[in-house]
Amino acid sequence: MRMTSLSRLLMLGLLIAGTASAHADSRMAPAQWLERMTEATRQTNYRGVVMYHSGEMMETMSLVHRYKDGEVRERIFSMSGEPREILRKGDEVTCIIPREKKVTIDKLSAESLFPKLPPSSIEQMQQNYELHDMGQRRLAGRTCRGIRIKARDGFRYGYEIWLDEATAVPVKMSLLDHDGAMLEEVMFTQVEFPKTISDQELLPELDHKGYKFYSHSQQPAQLGGQTKWSLSGAPPGFKVSMRDVREMPDGAGTVEHLMLSDGLSTVSVYSTSMPKPDQVYEGLSRMGAVHTYGRMVGDYHLTVVGEVPAATVEMIGENLHLPDAKQSKQ
Repeated sequence: MRMTSLSRLLMLGLLIAGTASAHADSRMAPAQWLERMTEATRQTNYRGVVMYHSGEMMETMSLVHRYKDGEVRERIFSMSGEPREILRKGDEVTCIIPREKKVTIDKLSAESLFPKLPPSSIEQMQQNYELHDMGQRRLAGRTCRGIRIKARDGFRYGYEIWLDEATAVPVKMSLLDHDGAMLEEVMFTQVEFPKTISDQELLPELDHKGYKFYSHSQQPAQLGGQTKWSLSGAPPGFKVSMRDVREMPDGAGTVEHLMLSDGLSTVSVYSTSMPKPDQVYEGLSRMGAVHTYGRMVGDYHLTVVGEVPAATVEMIGENLHLPDAKQSKQ
């Protein structure tokens, strides 16, 4: 279950939509900065140019974000590489992909590079991360305040965030490994905060006449409830935070999705029932900062995926079990 560069760009675009009320106090503690950033995560108008960097990959995007009458609208347009366009209205996300001549419509994913951080999550997160004030730096023509989120162990990545001091908007975010090396980075190269943004600025630029439309916005068949899986061990701090069950698009069954979180990082577990084929994805793989672990358990194929170190997805995958009667089918 690999993540495409398009879905990565989408998540990165949504990532930098975090904002806070104006006139933030530069003397605030790091936890207060994060709380302030989250308080008004949707409630600021801005437009700018964003650069994303991961390994040898570099992407440049234009972003327009508007909050009006309680609704978020957003437009992301690729300025380098293949043309792509992403439009957000509320929790509905539309992706225009000219190379495949298709338009996909989906509900906003619960996953992101930097999740929302209500006060309860910040408190939980500090059990596994250290928060440090990095002082001031000038970026994209703005005076910024740096916050370092350092992982206490090797089961999670850390972050370096530079927030505009006047608004608490994240101007630059870096994902760091346990040694402090940069894995991914997203930053504004220029940004402005207009009082109003017109409807015209949020309309698609790409002509998608004649494209095929695909909708993946079906509601879960079940939300919450008791999972059939038991987890005998997980990295410190990771707990199941969400469960849903969805029908597979081809009507071939259902997919159960469990999300585990430590308050900041998230790991998703997908399980599908299937007879073991001649070839099945098993073991570890990596794409950028995302690690994936696959395993057959009886008639079920497990896929564990997250923007976390390999040891984290492997530990979770190896410690998921079914009742003994089903486990014995392996």
